[in-house]
Amino acid sequence: MAKSPDKTPPAAQVEAGEASAPSLAVESTENSFSFSESEAVPTLDPPSAISESSDDGFSAGVWHNNKKVNALFSTNQTRNSWMSVVGTGWVKLANTIDSANEALTVFATAAKVKNSPVNYLLDGGHATQIYVW
Repeated sequence: MAKSPDKTPPAAQVEAGEASAPSLAVESTENSFSFSESEAVPTLDPPSAISESSDDGFSAGVWHNNKKVNALFSTNQTRNSWMSVVGTGWVKLANTIDSANEALTVFATAAKVKNSPVNYLLDGGHATQIYVW
């Protein structure tokens, strides 16, 4: 004959007064998240909201705006991801840090799947920043 379980589930133990219900204490989360001045945050508005004002600031890279990603390429080599941009060709995604390469690959993938416009910064032959709408 099969033996039945000798312990009851936690809810039944609480109802029977054999155990107390677990509790969760949450401390206040006010002001627990803030950006420091050195953190990179997006500064670009979607294409329809870009103003006509020109910024004469110096930049090492060149922005390519309102482009479409039509293909992706990657291999099992470390940090080897590429996106094909309509009218431009293959663009290598930044490969200085694993997590940056992965994030840029995810953005390029989302742009291709959704057929969304992208703006990307080409710096030193690599796309180092991508905005996707």
